[in-house]
Amino acid sequence: MLGKIKERDEEAFKEFFYLFQPSIFYYLFKFVYNRATAEDLTQETFIKFWLNADRLDLTLSGKAYLYKIAHNLAINHTKRTPKEITHEADEFHADRRNGKSDVDYLFLLDDYQKAVSSLPERCRAVFVLCRFDGFEYAEIAEILGISLQTVIKD
Repeated sequence: MLGKIKERDEEAFKEFFYLFQPSIFYYLFKFVYNRATAEDLTQETFIKFWLNADRLDLTLSGKAYLYKIAHNLAINHTKRTPKEITHEADEFHADRRNGKSDVDYLFLLDDYQKAVSSLPERCRAVFVLCRFDGFEYAEIAEILGISLQTVIKD
């Protein structure tokens, strides 16, 4: 699929987009905790990926490259808007409920979001990529541009 994308095959890119858009959105949402911002950053991620498709290294993981773009955009966004993370508990989380009342769920969600957002940037990225997106440590190291030992330590 990456070879076709590199050759500017729009159908292959469309398939790639539909395959990874939900997980990229979710990753970014866990970084910024704002639905609209996560949607914008998701769109920017795929635009950057498409604009640089001719430079894709077919020996590397397209998924890892996509997450690296998303991660860099999230970092740049948080630097532009430091500590302005808004907590949004909307329909995005509706399917995550486990029988608790709405109020209990919202308090739990708020505590969880505060805990994750209080982690240092790199540690938060490692946590989200590992726990929510299911990446292996080696893939996380590639995405974040850090050593495997640093990923394990964080």
